[in-house]
Amino acid sequence: MNSSFTLRGLLSRYSLVGVFVVVAVIFSILKPGTYPTSHTAQSIASTNAVLAMVALAAMVPLAAGQFDVSVAAQLSFAQSLMAGLVIKQGWSPLAAMVVVILVGLVVGAVNGVLVGYAKLNSFIVTLASGVLVHGLAQWYTNGESIFGTMPRWFLRLGRGSVVGVPLPLVYVLAAAAVLVIAYEYTTWGRRSTATGANPRAAEIVGLPIRRLTLNAFVVAGALAAIGGVISVSLLGSASPNVGGSYLFPAFAAAFLGATSIRPGRFNPIGTVLALYMLQAGITGLRQLGAQSYVEDFFNGAALVTAVALSTWTARRRSVVRREPAPTQPVEAPHEAKESVDVLGS
Repeated sequence: MNSSFTLRGLLSRYSLVGVFVVVAVIFSILKPGTYPTSHTAQSIASTNAVLAMVALAAMVPLAAGQFDVSVAAQLSFAQSLMAGLVIKQGWSPLAAMVVVILVGLVVGAVNGVLVGYAKLNSFIVTLASGVLVHGLAQWYTNGESIFGTMPRWFLRLGRGSVVGVPLPLVYVLAAAAVLVIAYEYTTWGRRSTATGANPRAAEIVGLPIRRLTLNAFVVAGALAAIGGVISVSLLGSASPNVGGSYLFPAFAAAFLGATSIRPGRFNPIGTVLALYMLQAGITGLRQLGAQSYVEDFFNGAALVTAVALSTWTARRRSVVRREPAPTQPVEAPHEAKESVDVLGS
């Protein structure tokens, strides 16, 4: 029987689903009057949608073997710019939305050029660009939150629902679905995954690594900008300092998501699932009366655990894939064979 249908394979792929269920059951037992309610479910779904978009933005460069620690700062700038253009400058939300997303694309492109073509370290580049973008947000807002009147139709985009499902969650699921299609059914997605799995092998087989890297950062910038737009439509305001609290939970979700659905690979479904599982746990702790700093402990521990688990899963998967069949000669370096396998999967 194919290993993908074995019990071990199922547990590996859907372990996060099981953990999610366990978390929900435990807190439902501990707080039966408040936790297992539609209000709590809708609150978790809508209030964490922006964080989910940031997590997806962080995941895309990770899938290509790069870091983008500027995504949280890009969210802050997008949120501030969106609210400022609508409230202070009197722009139409639609026009402001287009400008904000274009700015996100530009920031992502700059990161991609510096990392992909100038061959600079992605962590250092995006750390610097994040500081720069955060400074732009502070300059644009004078370091103050932006409040004011917005069109009702725009606010309904963030506060409305469809058949009981909050619209912000719908946007997250739509973004995740697009990424799933891209990674599973397009040449770009397979090549990007191959590049992240083994850059040396990707170079051996002639993949356009620089262009793939650029594309990953551009997509990340767009997703972070969309997250900023969703945030403004949900809150009706903006703060230039909001991004700092999003960075660690986003990366924790991306790394933890790499242990499930597609074990050993960063993937959008796993990222979203991990993000909401973590936030369901945090919500339960809050309802139990935990202090606010417990959330920092929770996120920090989750990030360390997620990195360890995803690294172990990737190494285990790599070892399994590198074992040649005993009756077949090895025709190419293992690195190149792995990339070809990824491209063909």
